[in-house]
Amino acid sequence: MILKSKNSKPSIVNIFADFILSKIPHEEETILQVADCNNFLLVKGKTSYNVPLNLSEIKDEFTTKFESIFPDLKLTHTIDLIEYDCDIEPKKSITQTYFDTENCSYHYKQIESYLSDDSYSYDYILNLKKISDEDNLIHVSEFPHGYSLGQGRLFYYYGKHITYSIPSSALFTSVTLTISKEPETEFLVYNNFSGEYDDYLKSVILDVFDFDMSWLETEIKKVDWFSEITNPLEEYDFVKKINKDFVII
Repeated sequence: MILKSKNSKPSIVNIFADFILSKIPHEEETILQVADCNNFLLVKGKTSYNVPLNLSEIKDEFTTKFESIFPDLKLTHTIDLIEYDCDIEPKKSITQTYFDTENCSYHYKQIESYLSDDSYSYDYILNLKKISDEDNLIHVSEFPHGYSLGQGRLFYYYGKHITYSIPSSALFTSVTLTISKEPETEFLVYNNFSGEYDDYLKSVILDVFDFDMSWLETEIKKVDWFSEITNPLEEYDFVKKINKDFVII
């Protein structure tokens, strides 16, 4: 994931995607993407929810709620391309990279840039090359924002929970986890420090984590998802809770 400055267009489309998502019950399967095309916002998505949303009213409510946080917030015309009452299967797995940092979603260079109030953001995938938001003509919201818990978002939080518990003796800078509750999808741990799949770390994780995510789902439904954008370096306490049984010998 890429850590963007709070008032950037990518941050605004991400939080708007989550704001729209908040109008749909958690139990529904939903994928939403918001694209800022400068002169209008395009909202594309599909949901199992069968009650159409009034996007115009949601946009006005969003503007009122967040205009003090985002001084450059300007939402004018919207195009609603959300499909309702769709038959959407829950996502079976995700593969996500996590870092040994204060918020494991972000590489330490991104965090340094954010804290220094740099107008650029560091993209780890592109070899930490500096990219300006102004270089893009269209800004599109990104996972997990706009994605319901069943569409990979719950897996994403569980991966964070696992990563925070990995002891420093494991010698990792980042890990890429393939997470699933389906028996046919193998749990995988790629250790980017060693540059190979780490079967030992995988074995220890499987010994101490049961992959029962029901408690996490209960907790995540109680909190404000918007804080992931407004305070991106903060973390939910229950996600960061250390599994004390996790020991590397």
